[in-house]
Formats: sequence, structure tokens, C-alpha cells
Amino acid sequence: MDLLTLLYRLIGFLSMPLVIVSVVIMVRSIGRARRITRKSLLIQLCTSPAFLLLYSLLLGVSIAVKWGVPLVMIGLGVGGFWGLGTALSVENNKVIGTRSVWYLWLWVATFVLTQMLALFATDGATAGGLATMCFSMGTAVGMNGSLLLRHRLLLPSEAVEGGAA
Repeated sequence: MDLLTLLYRLIGFLSMPLVIVSVVIMVRSIGRARRITRKSLLIQLCTSPAFLLLYSLLLGVSIAVKWGVPLVMIGLGVGGFWGLGTALSVENNKVIGTRSVWYLWLWVATFVLTQMLALFATDGATAGGLATMCFSMGTAVGMNGSLLLRHRLLLPSEAVEGGAA
């Protein structure tokens, strides 16, 4: 094993606990009632697919499309449905809600699985791990998309101060 491969494996091992700690911090933050803005929802809608694409490129493994597409579709449905269960209210022209954090735990589980496969398994197994990340990405997009739609229904653009949330 050459030095570069050893370095990549070390970074791979170190990334897993760092991601888990990051998610724990996010869970503590998201699990409280707070303002939900369109901007934050749009950022979250874009982050999950961007991360999946970047991660696929970094691993040098393509996503198994025959598994990835159906899992994204199922994830969109599950996430969209789950987003409907988030209680939202309007206070002083601001949407307030307590967001669910289950999709973050799902994402970290699929990330760690994929990372372990990338470190110890074949490219085919790693592509399977990326397919599971397609499901968790779909749930994140479905949930945040559902919340964005509900936000729009609760607080139309003209009701938002300055025209942006």
C-alpha cells in the first residue's frame, strides 16, 4: 500500500466520527422550535443532492442507477409525507416549527455505510452504498420540499417583510 492510499484511508476513517459529531450538533439545534425560512429550506434542498454528487465523484464510483432512481423516488415520498407531520405556525410574520431530525440520522447511517464500503469493499459494493444514500437524499429533499410548500402556503411572498424569508 503506497503512502497516498494510506493517507486516503486515514482521512476516510477520521471523516466518520467527524460527521457523526456534526450530525449530533445539528440534531440538538434542529430539534427545537425555531424560525423556518425559505432560504434555509432551499439551501437544504440543494445540499443533499450536491453532497451525493460530490461524494460520488470523490469516490470515483458511479451510482447504481437501477437502484438509485427508485430509492430516490421512494425517499421523496417518505420525506414528503414526513414533512407534513411537522407542526408549523405563524408568529409575527415568521414561520415557526420544530423540525424532525430523523432524516439526519438516516443520512449519517447511509454515509457511514458507504464510507465503510469504500474503505473495505469493491467498487460494486460502494455503488450499492451510494444507492442507499440516494434514499436518504430523497427523504431530505422530500421533507424540505414539503416544508417549503407549506411555508409558502402559510406565508405568501407579499406577507414577508422585504419580500424574502
